[in-house]
Amino acid sequence: MQVTFTQHALARMADRGISRAEVLATLEHPLRTIDVQNGRQEAQGWIERMGRRQLLRVIYENGVVVMVVTVMATSKIEKYGVQP
Repeated sequence: MQVTFTQHALARMADRGISRAEVLATLEHPLRTIDVQNGRQEAQGWIERMGRRQLLRVIYENGVVVMVVTVMATSKIEKYGVQP
């Protein structure tokens, strides 16, 4: 899978301390994938932060090349319909 990152995604990753490896792992083996706005998709996966499990949300556009639009980690797991 070929993956590119928007400048926005790279900036959010740097701000939030999310590595490329974490994003790629989530894209390759998502907990689940859902459709979101504007024909984009969201891959969800788990990451560990300070001994706590968080939900990693990767918003991307799919085609021949996957373009990561933005990423975020949240501890509000139930808000996104995921069971811990």
